[in-house]
Order: sequence, then C-alpha cells, then structure tokens
Amino acid sequence: MDFIWQDDQLICQNEQQEMLGNIGFKMINNDQTYVIERTFVAEQARGQGLAEKMTVFFLEHAKAQNKTILPLCSYTQKYFATNPELEHLLFKQNK
Repeated sequence: MDFIWQDDQLICQNEQQEMLGNIGFKMINNDQTYVIERTFVAEQARGQGLAEKMTVFFLEHAKAQNKTILPLCSYTQKYFATNPELEHLLFKQNK
C-alpha cells in the first residue's frame, strides 16, 4: 500500500497502482491549515481499516509540518472526537 500526495488529495493505492481510497482537502490560513473535505474508500477495500490508516498518515504529515486541521468530513470529525489527544492539531479560528 502506497500513499501519494497529488494536488488536493492524499491517494492510497495498492501494488497494482489501483486507487483504494483518498482524502480530499484544500488549504486555508495562508497554507497553514488543511481543510479535510472528504474521506473515501473504494468498495473492494472497505472493512479493512483503510480510512483510519489514511487519516493517521495524513495527521502525522500535518503534525510534522506544523499545520492544523479543519475537519469538515464526517469521518475525520468522528476520528478527532474519539482521539482527544489530537485536539492540538485542530484549527482554532480567532474571534
């Protein structure tokens, strides 16, 4: 399984270069914040924990770059809700 950054998405593909899933995003806040818009897993790859693997990879990448996350995707929102130790990665908008 390989993770590939391509434009506005993180793609997960198998050894045959078939796409198994992706996380779609856009950048805001002067390219300091990833807005995660969707998490998709292809039908043949569902039920194997792929969404979580992609999310962990994505968040580790963001953390290494000192970026924050604004989760619009329902999967990513649930992931943050069940992993409160990652709250420091969340984008906090100034009021």
